[in-house]
Amino acid sequence: MTIFTLLLLLAQSPAQDEKALEKAANDASDAFKKAFKGTEAEKIGAIDQVAAVQHRITANRLAGVLEANESTRVRTAAVRALGRFTDQKKPAATVLASALPAHRAEPGLFSSICSAMEDLKDPSVIPTLLRFFEDKDEAVATRTMEAAGKLGSSAAIDPLIAVVTHSEKIIKNASRQASTVVTNPNTGEQFVSPPEVRARDRARVLMNAANGALKNLTSEPITTGDAWSAWWSKNKSTFDRK
Repeated sequence: MTIFTLLLLLAQSPAQDEKALEKAANDASDAFKKAFKGTEAEKIGAIDQVAAVQHRITANRLAGVLEANESTRVRTAAVRALGRFTDQKKPAATVLASALPAHRAEPGLFSSICSAMEDLKDPSVIPTLLRFFEDKDEAVATRTMEAAGKLGSSAAIDPLIAVVTHSEKIIKNASRQASTVVTNPNTGEQFVSPPEVRARDRARVLMNAANGALKNLTSEPITTGDAWSAWWSKNKSTFDRK
């Protein structure tokens, strides 16, 4: 029985949807085990077939692809397939949230997982994204903030405001240090203390990313931590929360 036929049967049996869906998922999973072999193209074809039945069982089958020693192209196909689980968001989001930390060292795949999260728009992944907001790798930090902004969940607003506020403090401290006159105790020579350039520049990158995500979430043209905090304090109770 083809997956198309299984899906057609589901549409014709609304009273037994859940039972029929589970059967379809099991059949699709069994078919996947037989088909997932050979070339990359053949494996990707098998991924597309099993993903046509959206269910916890098929999501877990795709999780196995992400955990296996497969090529980046094959694993990316599995990630994209999970991003299409719009009728079964929770199991797909669970797999993606588990996969994100494991693929931190692979920038392309990490970004693809974030994109799949954006496609699903399931707020359950927000806690996973939050873990990377101040990651030592700026690309990781900014990508997860971007994803949080596109997800549309208000659960990210407080943490993003915290990033803006913390970044502002680092930038101000660097500016203050740059204007401090320091005396060399050995020579008596005075000079202006150099700013913490690396910390300042990193803070600017994170602040811009957090501001961008907040604007995506709220459509507000705000750029400072104090202003964001004041706005959120005023609007938190009436904001369209997800």
